[in-house]
Amino acid sequence: MKTIFIFDNSRVIDRDHHILALSEDGASIAAISFDDWTFPHSRFVMCVDEHLDASGALAAKVDDTHARVYAEFNDMFGPGNWRAVWIEQPMQDPGCVDALRAFHAALTAKITKRNADLIEMLFAGMSAPADRQSVAQH
Repeated sequence: MKTIFIFDNSRVIDRDHHILALSEDGASIAAISFDDWTFPHSRFVMCVDEHLDASGALAAKVDDTHARVYAEFNDMFGPGNWRAVWIEQPMQDPGCVDALRAFHAALTAKITKRNADLIEMLFAGMSAPADRQSVAQH
């Protein structure tokens, strides 16, 4: 069974709450921003809580988002093969720390590859035929 770590990835200066879902292997699954009106329901939306405590238009919006997140988790891991866990302090949870390390390693590898590809493209466009020489004139 896969564990999905759910935590508030907001900074102190952020107006909204940025909730991140990260699988134990470091794959970022979902990132959703909640305002002060919807944040109290973020645990339900992210499949940590099973019951919604809202009504009216808010309940419809929250329930719709929950259904999409639930379907995404099921698509990724299969029904019944995952569990979402709310982590109050991600840097204090060893499993979450391992997932964050894996996430950062994968992100760094992607950035390094992309940068290498860009440099290769840049230099490929700058290469001149061997018989052409540049002469500096003063």
